[in-house]
Amino acid sequence: MDYVWKISGEQGEGIDSTGHIFASNVFKNGFEISTYRKYSSRIKGGNTTFEVRFSDKPVFSRLKKVDVLIAFDDESIRVSKEQIKPHTFVIFDEQSNILDLHETPSVKLPIPLSKIAKDITGSVISKNMVALGASIALFENMDYSFVINQIEKRFSKKSMEIVEKNKKAFWEGYNITRNFLSSNSLKPLKVDIAFNRDGKKRMLMSGNEGLALGALAAGCKYFAGYPITPASSILEFMVKNIGNFGGVAVQTEDEISAINSCVGASLAGVRSMTATSGPGFSLMVEAIGYAYMTETPVVIANIQRGGPSTGLPTKTEDGDILLSTFVGHGDTEKIVIFPSDPYEMFVYTFEAFNMAERYQLPVIILSDLNLGENIYTTNYISDTLIDSLRVDRGKYINFEVDKKLNRYEITEDGISYRIVPSVKGLQFQTSGNEHNEKGFITENSDIRKKMVEKRMRKLSKFNEYFLEFEDIGYNPKISIVAYGMNYHSVKEVCFELNKNEGYSFRLIKPVVFYPFPIKQIEEAVANTDNLVFIEQNYFGQFRRLYYMFGGKKESLLLNKYDGEPFFFEDLYEQLRELVNRYSKV
Repeated sequence: MDYVWKISGEQGEGIDSTGHIFASNVFKNGFEISTYRKYSSRIKGGNTTFEVRFSDKPVFSRLKKVDVLIAFDDESIRVSKEQIKPHTFVIFDEQSNILDLHETPSVKLPIPLSKIAKDITGSVISKNMVALGASIALFENMDYSFVINQIEKRFSKKSMEIVEKNKKAFWEGYNITRNFLSSNSLKPLKVDIAFNRDGKKRMLMSGNEGLALGALAAGCKYFAGYPITPASSILEFMVKNIGNFGGVAVQTEDEISAINSCVGASLAGVRSMTATSGPGFSLMVEAIGYAYMTETPVVIANIQRGGPSTGLPTKTEDGDILLSTFVGHGDTEKIVIFPSDPYEMFVYTFEAFNMAERYQLPVIILSDLNLGENIYTTNYISDTLIDSLRVDRGKYINFEVDKKLNRYEITEDGISYRIVPSVKGLQFQTSGNEHNEKGFITENSDIRKKMVEKRMRKLSKFNEYFLEFEDIGYNPKISIVAYGMNYHSVKEVCFELNKNEGYSFRLIKPVVFYPFPIKQIEEAVANTDNLVFIEQNYFGQFRRLYYMFGGKKESLLLNKYDGEPFFFEDLYEQLRELVNRYSKV
């Protein structure tokens, strides 16, 4: 069982809220969920869609089909043409004149959405509730009580009268559709409800939510940011919640102020973080270098979108990998990680704060719009998990000691004691200029050489890569490297190819991108014949890193850079053709 539900219309017509309510409802019915949101770079107007794929097995990719489509206008049909099939139920307002729909083979359900909404609630805006009821009526056995709960939760802040009117609008759409199916001898779509199918608890969460929760769990006490798509929801989440954890969130005047204030907070001993996307990250470059030079831990989340420049603000891409790896002029090092799902976002964001303080340098968390803004079924963040996570502040001193310490003391591992200002008896200077062990500016060649080498020793023995690989099928000869949410899409395709065609794969998932895990990748691909990188950028940026850091194996690149996630069917065919090509060599 594998269905796709979709709603499409103009921004401002309740598309996003309707999509979230439907997704929550099918999740509560026990299904695995993945979603896809498309919206324009404007506040109101322009087409927006919310797509929900749900199944009794884990799902992550988009499909080139839609089983139920709520279409509010012509553009809704145009943007969905590739997915509309003859069996697709299309719900539309009978008062609208959607020309493209007439020539699109599908099962058409004309419903007076606007009229019902106006008659019941006094506003045509409520047509989304009518349409939601109509769409749920198309699924047999679907429990809709969770929708009612959502309506009560969302509208109770306004008034109980509005709650009841929206519930009535939902019911009207539901009943009209049931009658339509019966009078036209049409069968609803069958769903097999199985609450708690395997006994494991799950969550429905976006990558940005997982990241923000991980930061709070790690003890982040200062967050600064400037609104930018697709990272703004992190700022909004932190502004709303960090106060409950004894912290402060600030919307600064720009991204430069955001990161510099985070560096200042960290110098004062507070765990700090900022979040942005490509254009804002570009503005942070100098401050990242300053944090490295002053050996100040700071966490930066870069939720990638299409670039360069303003690029594609509301589209997904993984084009900032090389920038993040080599950001900063001079010999600058940092740790770069790219989790693959919302649960990993929680876990590795927590660990990012530990690594930042353990090595006293910037840690960059990469994500993208697809992972950051869309919601997925993910592993449950349990109390047991949270209790198992340990805060590691490294060589951190905020108490009086009985010996004199130099803030930038040259040590065997390159990591000095991190002294918080105001600790009695310990004084130091902080500067972005080269400095001696006390922090005072110097241009002495011998000290300069020793300080550079000191900083470079920090990551010389780094071994926290979290790289995983999995064999799908027996004795695989093809290794595939994929990361981020694309890893799960590729995994889904590989399982289907193994089941249908008998093909075998070794699927490799890197998490830490810098320091680059060259040894771990070479060991993983050693006993396979072929290597493929699957990426969402033009250059194949992770593949380029592989060769820059000494990769030896020849490889092929499968990439996509149009701003849209991979379709399951496209990836399936590309990998099938690849296997056939390799088998002929």
